[in-house]
Amino acid sequence: MSGMVQALLAVDDDGDDRFVGISNGPPGKRAYGGHIGAQAFAAACRTVGTEMRPTSLHMQFLRGGDAATASLYDVERVYDGRTSAARRVLATQGGRTLLVATASFARPTDGPAHGRHPDTLGDPELLAATGPIGSAPSLPLGEIDIRVVDDWRTGEFVRRLWWRITGDLADDPVLHACAAVYVTDIYGVDPILRVHGHSMVDRSHRAATTDSSIWFHRPIRADLWNLLESRSPGAARGRGVMTAHLFDASGFTTATLVQEGLAIPRE
Repeated sequence: MSGMVQALLAVDDDGDDRFVGISNGPPGKRAYGGHIGAQAFAAACRTVGTEMRPTSLHMQFLRGGDAATASLYDVERVYDGRTSAARRVLATQGGRTLLVATASFARPTDGPAHGRHPDTLGDPELLAATGPIGSAPSLPLGEIDIRVVDDWRTGEFVRRLWWRITGDLADDPVLHACAAVYVTDIYGVDPILRVHGHSMVDRSHRAATTDSSIWFHRPIRADLWNLLESRSPGAARGRGVMTAHLFDASGFTTATLVQEGLAIPRE
């Protein structure tokens, strides 16, 4: 089985804390934000010692990139301490800044631990292999199993998206965290529109992620089943927020996510 996902998440050293990431998409199409964000995160991780683990990633998407153009990632070593580190990353294409990201890292230590899904997660193997809710030319769907269930039973819209990488993926916790960044951005702001009976797929609105944050609580295994449960608590003035939790198959919370996105009706 090939490892296309792993190749898409890799970045090559270009000297002086600059890295290059390969493109993946048709020319003239907007680059997938999850790909740019995951590569920026991978670049930050390359400058941190193996004793550190990622604790958070914050991304501000400034411009859309070209899907067929390689991106450059310049990493600033903001802080290196005994127990933590911080990095700032600029992602560019042709001198145009696409994304600004900050990443935090820390040495794992003992402390309070909680976070478990209150309900039975169910068995994703019993669900239909739906794939994303719409087309996803920048994702090698032959290596990503996605199963989506939308739930209105409580009166609140909740999206439950099961996913796992089925292609080869090295046993590296940082790589698995990068894979989570890559996959979980797919139609991430759609819950904002679904509250109002629309979707990113129907193209009734201009919709795109503008800000995204992830806090990592536990190690993520991207090659096993993961559940992203998302909802939208609020929207106004052409923007909305999606909040989500990422669970492993046993129900433990591995990450918390918040995304802000555009939601502007098309004329």
